Amino acid sequence: MLNYTIISGSIRQNRNSHRVSLHLIERINREPNSKATLIDLAEANLPVMTDLWDKHPQHTDAYTKLANILKNSDAFIWVSPEYNGSYTPALKNFIDHFPKLAFYRKPIGVVSVSTGALGGIRGAMNMQELALAVQAYALPQMLLVPQVTAKFDIAGAVTDETFTKQLNLFVTELIWLSDAVKNKVVSGQ
Repeated sequence: MLNYTIISGSIRQNRNSHRVSLHLIERINREPNSKATLIDLAEANLPVMTDLWDKHPQHTDAYTKLANILKNSDAFIWVSPEYNGSYTPALKNFIDHFPKLAFYRKPIGVVSVSTGALGGIRGAMNMQELALAVQAYALPQMLLVPQVTAKFDIAGAVTDETFTKQLNLFVTELIWLSDAVKNKVVSGQ
């Protein structure tokens, strides 16, 4: 069984990126031998990072629960809208709360969302750099979601079937990498 954690990285009201997170949780859970958990940063309500989770002055059971989810994850999907050419401060704040060991040698697929035509490619590239900085394996296949409100409804259902090919490719590649890393498979396939 591969355990995935999807981190919905926007805390804004009426956030569009959460639509994609909702879809991905449902999509990953349909895959054989895959289980996905969603961490919604709007619900996590983390304070500004001043120390690692276990030393934080406002340390709560919620921190311990999040740390355990990260520890038990085999792979991650980070979902964020593009903010000024990067990802959200909430996503960075969340990642900084936990030691690199939480992400060490684990695959991370990045998803960047925008209402514009480019899908937040600069945000996705920055998330891949962040994945490398926490010593994780950044999935080369990014999922860029341009014009998100035309592709997903508010509940996470796909409304533009032509986008399904990109979704399937992203999920297929993430599952392959996650399985390879978990099983330490080294082959030319």
